Amino acid sequence: MKEVHLICNAHLDPIWQWEWEEGAAAALSTFRSAVDLAHEFDYIFCHNEVTLYKYIEEYAPALFTEIKKLIRAGKWHIMGGWYLQPDCNMPQGESFVRQIQFGHRYFLDRFGVEATTAINFDAFGHSSGLPQIVKKCGQDSYILSRPGDDPIPARNFVWEGVDGSQIKVFASPHGYNSPLGNAANVIRDRARAQAGDTVCVLWGVGNHGGGPSRKDLADIEKMKAELGDEMTILHSTPEQFFASINPEIIHKGALRMVMPGCYTSMVAVKQKHAELENTLYMVEKLCSTAARRGLIAYPEKELDDATEDLLNAEFHDVLPGSSVRAGEDNGLRLLQHGLLTLNRLRARAYFALSAAQPRAKDGEFPILVFNPQPYEWNTEIVCEMMLADQNWSEDIRSRMRVYNEAGEEIEAQVVKEESNLNLDWRKRFVFRAPLKPMDITRFSVYVDYIPAETKTPLPKGEDIVFDCAVPTEDGKSVHKHVEIDGVTGLLRSFTLDGKELISDAEYLGKTGAFLPVLYDDTPDPWGMQGFQLSGMGRNPVPFALYETDESGVIADGPFVGMAPIQVTEDGCVCTTVECFMKLANAKVRVEYTIYKTNPAVDVKVDVFAQDADKMVKLALPLTAAGDVIGQTAFGTEVLYNNGRENVAQRFVGVRSDGFVTTLFNRGTYGSSYENGVLSMSLLRGASYCGHPIGSRAIIPTDKFVKKIDLCERNFVFRLTYAKEETLERLAGEFNMPPYACNVFPAEDGLGEPRPTVDAPVPVLTDPNIVLVTMKKQAERDAYILRLLNNFGEDKICTVTVGGETLSLAFGRYEVKTVILENGCLREEEMLLI
Repeated sequence: MKEVHLICNAHLDPIWQWEWEEGAAAALSTFRSAVDLAHEFDYIFCHNEVTLYKYIEEYAPALFTEIKKLIRAGKWHIMGGWYLQPDCNMPQGESFVRQIQFGHRYFLDRFGVEATTAINFDAFGHSSGLPQIVKKCGQDSYILSRPGDDPIPARNFVWEGVDGSQIKVFASPHGYNSPLGNAANVIRDRARAQAGDTVCVLWGVGNHGGGPSRKDLADIEKMKAELGDEMTILHSTPEQFFASINPEIIHKGALRMVMPGCYTSMVAVKQKHAELENTLYMVEKLCSTAARRGLIAYPEKELDDATEDLLNAEFHDVLPGSSVRAGEDNGLRLLQHGLLTLNRLRARAYFALSAAQPRAKDGEFPILVFNPQPYEWNTEIVCEMMLADQNWSEDIRSRMRVYNEAGEEIEAQVVKEESNLNLDWRKRFVFRAPLKPMDITRFSVYVDYIPAETKTPLPKGEDIVFDCAVPTEDGKSVHKHVEIDGVTGLLRSFTLDGKELISDAEYLGKTGAFLPVLYDDTPDPWGMQGFQLSGMGRNPVPFALYETDESGVIADGPFVGMAPIQVTEDGCVCTTVECFMKLANAKVRVEYTIYKTNPAVDVKVDVFAQDADKMVKLALPLTAAGDVIGQTAFGTEVLYNNGRENVAQRFVGVRSDGFVTTLFNRGTYGSSYENGVLSMSLLRGASYCGHPIGSRAIIPTDKFVKKIDLCERNFVFRLTYAKEETLERLAGEFNMPPYACNVFPAEDGLGEPRPTVDAPVPVLTDPNIVLVTMKKQAERDAYILRLLNNFGEDKICTVTVGGETLSLAFGRYEVKTVILENGCLREEEMLLI
C-alpha cells in the first residue's frame, strides 16, 4: 500500500506582484485561517520564513500566541527554518549560512524548535555549494520544486555537493500549490503519478497565501476513507517524510536549469547585493580587529540589522529581478539601508583604530589604510584628499609625495578626482605598497609644486601599446604586453609571460575583447520560454566605435566633445584608456586601466541603454581551451560551454593546465560561453513581472509599461591569468579593496594615541585558504573565523593567533569554522554565527 505524506502549506511570497505591506496582510489572513481550521480539523499546517512570522509577532501578537500553542500540540510545524526562501544561486556561501542560522536562532528562541529539512520551493535553481552548507548548518534534507525534469534523476534522490557532502532531496513534480476547493482530486492524482511506496504531495492554496480551506480539509477526510485499500494518507511534515525514505540515486552538481534571464534582470539590485555582501564581511573583520584591541564595543546588534537587510533583499523574486517595480524599490531600499549602517560602523571602527596612531608631523597628510586580508598585501591603494589651500595658478600644479612608515618614498600617480571642480584643490592619487595584515598601515603625504604640463592628444587611429615587467608573488617578474586597437577600441592583445589571452579569431566581424553586443530579447525578466534555455538573446549585432565630426570629436549624446579613443591617465602606476561605442540608441563607454605592477587589466563599462526587449552582452574571445568554471557558494562549478546562460558569482574563466584565464566582476552574475567566446550578460530591457502565459502577448501594446534598466548602468571587471587555487583569494581582493582615508589622529589634547590591548591577527600558512569573515560569535565572548578552501584538492593549513596554533585538514571545496575564545583556538563541525 502506498504511503502518502501530505505537506499542507501556503506558499506566500512576501513581495512579488505586490508590495511588502500586502504580503504582510496576506500572511496575517492566511495564518489566521490556518489557526481557525486547526481547531476544526486534524491536520498539520507547515510554514517557514522568519520574515512572515515577524509580521505576525508584531501586528497580531494574540495570533502569534495561538500559533505557539499549536506548535506545542503538534498541529503547526515550523518548516524549512530559514530566514526566507532566497535566490539559491547568487548569494555567497556565507550569506546562505546567515539565511539558515538567523532562521534557526529565531525559531529556537520563539518556539523552541529547529527544522532539519530545508525547503526552497520557488527558487529558480540551486547551487552545488548548498549540500555542504545545509549539512553543516544541522539540516539533512531539502525540498524543491524547481528546476524541472531536465537535471533531476528521480523525485527522491541524494544530492552530492561540490565538496562531496550529501543530503536527501525531494523534488516535487507538481509544484507546491493546489487549486482552491480541488485539493482532494489533485492529491489523489499526484500521489498515483509518483513512483514508489512512499511519496510526498505538497498542497494548499498559494502564491498569495491561502493555505488549506474548509472544503479541502473535509474532502481529504472523505478521500482517506475512500482510498483506504489503495493508499494511506498522512497529514505529515517534511521531517517525517524524509525519515521514511532512503533514496539511492545520487545527483552531483548544481540544479540551475530554469529561468536563465533572472541572472541578469534588475542589475541595479544585483550590484548592490554584491556590494552589501562584500561590505558586510569586510566591516565584520574591521570591527573584530577594533573590538579585540579594546577600542570599540563590538556592534553585534547593528551588524545583525545590516545582515537582515541583506537576507530580505535576497528573496527569490527580488534579487532575481522578477518582481514589480515596487519590489525593485524595496530591494534597493533594504540594500542601501544595510550599506548605510555598515558605512557608519566602518567609520566607528576605522576612526577608533586611527586614534591609536600618533599625531601628524608638520606638513604631513597621514593616509591610514586598512587591509581586510589576514596576510601582507602588496596592492594598489587609491585615496582622495583636500589640499591645505586652493592652487589657482595655471602655471604650476601640486605633486603628491608618498612615504611609507620607514620614511621611504613610494611612487604615486595623481589621477582624476571624483569632483569636477576645475581647480587644483581636490586630489585623487594611486600608489602601490605592502599593507599589514588586518591592520592599519600608515603612509605620509607631503605636497610640493611643479610646472604644469600640457597633455598631448592621441593621434586618430593609432594603436595603444603597453609593455612592462610585472613583479610576481614569488619575487620574480613576468613580461606584460597589452594592445588596444586604435580603430575599434577593443583589447586586441593581452600577454603575460608569453601567454596570449586574447584570441585573434574574428567574432561578429571584429577582432578583440570587451566587445559590446546587442541582442534581441523578450519582455520576460525570468527567461521562461523554451528557446531561452539554449541561450539568452538572439541576432547579435556588435557595437562600433563612435564616428566623429570634422574636428575629430563626438558630436552628440552623453560623450559629446570626446575623442572616440583617448588616454586619460598615464603615469608611474597605471595607464588608463577610454573608448566610446554606439549601436542604434545604445551607447557604451569602455575604460581600460593597465597597471604597471599588477598582472591584470581592469575594465569599467558604462552602458546607456534605451531600447526595450534588448540585451547587452560583453564578448571576450579567449585563447584558452578547457572547462569553463565559475564561483558558486563556497565552491567552484563547471559551467555550460554550449551557449546556454550560466550563473556564477565573483569570477568566471576558462581553465587549462592548472591555470585559468579569469574575469573577475563586482555583481555581474550571468554569462555564456561558446566557441571560445566568453560573453558577460550586462543588462536586459525586460518589463517588470512580464510573465509568459500560453500564446497571449506578454506585454500589452495599448498602454506603456515600465521597463527594467533602461538607463545608465556601470560594470567593473578584472582580466588576468592565474593558478586556479588563487582565484578565491584574488576575487576577494578585487571585491574588498583596502580602505584608505586622509585622517589626522587626535585622540586627546595631549597628542597621545589611544591605548590598545594586544590582540594578534590570525596568521594562515596558506594564503589561498581564505578568511571569509571574522566576527564575534552571537551572545558569546568569542570570535568566529570562517575559512574556505575553494580548490579541488585537499589542503593542510595552520592557523596561528598569538601563541595559539591549530592545524586544519581541508577537503576539496571545504569550509570550516574556527572559534577563538580566551586566547584558544578550536575547530567546530557546524557553521555558526
